[in-house]
Amino acid sequence: MNTFMLTKLITKDWHLYKEYMLGYALLGIIAAGLMTVQSYTVYYLGFVGLITVLIGSSAHLAINTVVTEKKEYQLSFIMALPITPLDYALSKMLGGLAIYLVSWGIIVVSTTLIIYFSHMPNGMIPMLLICALEILVATTIILCAGILSGSMAVTIVTMIILNLFFNMFIFAVAGIKSIGSNIESETADFNSTVYSIIGVEIFAIAIVLAVTIFIKSRKACFL
Repeated sequence: MNTFMLTKLITKDWHLYKEYMLGYALLGIIAAGLMTVQSYTVYYLGFVGLITVLIGSSAHLAINTVVTEKKEYQLSFIMALPITPLDYALSKMLGGLAIYLVSWGIIVVSTTLIIYFSHMPNGMIPMLLICALEILVATTIILCAGILSGSMAVTIVTMIILNLFFNMFIFAVAGIKSIGSNIESETADFNSTVYSIIGVEIFAIAIVLAVTIFIKSRKACFL
């Protein structure tokens, strides 16, 4: 593994997309702020905006850092560097997630603080973290789908499927008694069910990354 070049490739992507990620973070904070307005319509707009920003920023990053790079024939430059296909895949996976985690982290932390210090029930915080982690899982899958396929169509279809799954996921988690019944609570209840779901989500991210690394390690070319 060429750690030096790996770092340079990640840094290159960070310089290209840092403004976008920080912009998404600002939009996410604004959306979270709208949720504090005591109006159902404004709250709903803020909630939808928050989810849209989290999902949209991940799609933007995955499509532009991986698929578009191949479509614009930038691989000829990458292939001239002293790196292996696995090095390149790692730079896209680890770099892409690290860059996305900047906006994701700012949005999640800011939204948590907004909920905590506003009139909104703190019982929403566990649900927020579960949903935010599900979006992070989806981001990892989209990013890895782009890396493995190099196809715009495959990446977009994967994104659509995961977005549809997210809607079902929200209702499924809210339907769990130990979670849904505590959403309106004044205190955040991090019970065993919440920790179990969070643990499964983190494990899912690790599995997706491991499978992608395994597949790419067996390939001898960048395509």
